[in-house]
Amino acid sequence: MKRITIVALTLSLLLALTSAPVLAAKPADKGFDEFGYNYNARLFNGWDGYCDRDIEGGPIPGTNDAWLVMKWSKNWEPMADQPVGAWCTNHFTWYSNDYDEATWYGWDTREEWTDASAPPEASYRIEEFAKIMKVGDDEEEWARYEAGGAFDVGWGSYSSGVPKYVAFQDVISVYQRSWTVTGSWALDFDYQGAIYSHDMTIATQTDGSFTGIGAYPADGPHTITWTVTGTVSDDTVSMTISYNASTYVVTASGTLAGDGTMSGTWSSNTGQSGDWMSTSGQATASYDNLIATYDLCTASPKGLGKPIF
Repeated sequence: MKRITIVALTLSLLLALTSAPVLAAKPADKGFDEFGYNYNARLFNGWDGYCDRDIEGGPIPGTNDAWLVMKWSKNWEPMADQPVGAWCTNHFTWYSNDYDEATWYGWDTREEWTDASAPPEASYRIEEFAKIMKVGDDEEEWARYEAGGAFDVGWGSYSSGVPKYVAFQDVISVYQRSWTVTGSWALDFDYQGAIYSHDMTIATQTDGSFTGIGAYPADGPHTITWTVTGTVSDDTVSMTISYNASTYVVTASGTLAGDGTMSGTWSSNTGQSGDWMSTSGQATASYDNLIATYDLCTASPKGLGKPIF
């Protein structure tokens, strides 16, 4: 498992919280405003690029975008010097095709995301949950927090050197994209420059394995029928097509593109081969496959984040 540095992990936290709620007084109207703030509920739920209350300015330049849910304690005064014990949480969600330790977390590797109801074309959904708190001037307690993985968020220090604000929870979760390929498809098989179009219906899929039926020619009337079994792993698809009332078998392999289409190469048990592609049908992406969790504060002593110094 890759090790993420503290410096990298705090980038989005600091960018968001330095633009934390800017209105000190609660508005008369309840509910969410156009930016995503609900001050009565002490909640922000919106695009990270709008947490500075500037929709016309759009996302923070160079970042693409991320979704942010931010919650703060009753005694957290927006843009003020907070009282000891005040806290604010941040839950970020963004998408990326980059899973390299040196760059995948960075703002400039996030995929552009403009529709909150639909994910962009990306291999990974990445979430971060972080919590910061205003703490008091106690060197021994700060040493206990720091030993547990808490870190200074850089918003000033006491004369003793104890930071005024610390993050004592910061967890990154990485979800890999997986595909559901059930449904109706049309496939074109190229053999020596001639195109053979087939219909395919994938009826069942369990985890990464699927089964279905197919026929030729596409749109009928069908003169040849067949069955298909296959697997989907990450963005790779493999199929075995067995023709009914025949010993003819086609093996096809390929990849799923970000838009849910498929393409690749095929070969038969009679020595034929060529390329294939889907011309209709679309796989559905989901991001429920948790592949990694990075917890910056796994060594935190019991009680961390409760009554504080």
